[in-house]
Amino acid sequence: MKALVVKKPGELEVMDLEEPAMGPYDARCEMLYGATCTGTDLHVIDGKFAEHVDYPSIIGHESIGRVVEVGEKVRYLKKGDLVTRVLTRASADGKMKLSWGGMCEFGLACDWQAMLEDGIDEKKANYYKINKVIPEGLIDPMNATMIITWRENLSYIRRIGVKEGQIVLISGSGANGISLGAMARLCGAKEVIMVGSGKRKDAALRAGITSYYDYRKKEDVALIQEKYAGSLNYLIDATGKSGSLNPYLGCVRENGVVGVYGMDDLNTYAMNPTLVKANFYRIYNGGYLEPETHDQVIEFIKEGKLDASVWIDQEHIFTWENAPEAYEYVRDKKAIKTVIRLTQGGK
Repeated sequence: MKALVVKKPGELEVMDLEEPAMGPYDARCEMLYGATCTGTDLHVIDGKFAEHVDYPSIIGHESIGRVVEVGEKVRYLKKGDLVTRVLTRASADGKMKLSWGGMCEFGLACDWQAMLEDGIDEKKANYYKINKVIPEGLIDPMNATMIITWRENLSYIRRIGVKEGQIVLISGSGANGISLGAMARLCGAKEVIMVGSGKRKDAALRAGITSYYDYRKKEDVALIQEKYAGSLNYLIDATGKSGSLNPYLGCVRENGVVGVYGMDDLNTYAMNPTLVKANFYRIYNGGYLEPETHDQVIEFIKEGKLDASVWIDQEHIFTWENAPEAYEYVRDKKAIKTVIRLTQGGK
């Protein structure tokens, strides 16, 4: 099969590899689409990911596959099922590693429910709860790649505690920033303010963000500082760039919450806590658990509350012939996200 491999930092290549061997609880899947992630994939490609990466490594964690064969002990997956976050496996000889490993032609979904029922490898079963079935006909497989981002971001917003009538400011207008804003609105936030690139304003407003400011414009930053002083229930950094929250810390209200979602400067992140004028405020560091919000995201899709076209470039679809170029396309900010078709059949 083909797979998209970071051979070493700065070197991304399509390679021919062996398919992973099926186990009794595995379902072999034909991979349909994988979406680019600038917050993870580009950092792995550039050798700048916040956590250790072993190379060569197969990238991709926003992948959708369709079941074509099931193992003998599989009970909750069947042929034809559309499944989220299907991944390949590291090579048996240990020479090919994974940075999740979703950009491949064939992968394995795990019947984690059957494993838990049978008392088999609870740790592995819990990890593969990311493999969830998407109702047939609900969403195009290409657009279904957004389910992974939406699940992560909804989990974060729910865990941080956003409730009806509250005010949220998000710094960063990448895919996650806009999705965090959309989820805050769906959780009832009265206002969601975004500070980001001027190019992303239209997409952010389409996603439900209520007001948008350009972080490069001093007058926009000054306006936020004046208008929202002491008003924010939540201040969230979607980029993880050190110091990026400092201009807005004075907007945090008494007992407000500050959270850092992004990972750009994970190990060296800094902010000036004295800039918060409130006597008391909290730091959220609880992360997210993607599988826990799958059912709610599915309901939002059914209700027409999420539109993948806000994020995904619907016109420029990459294939194995030009797969590495997908990452340069988003690096150059020609799209928020793009997808690679991982099978010749597409759907």
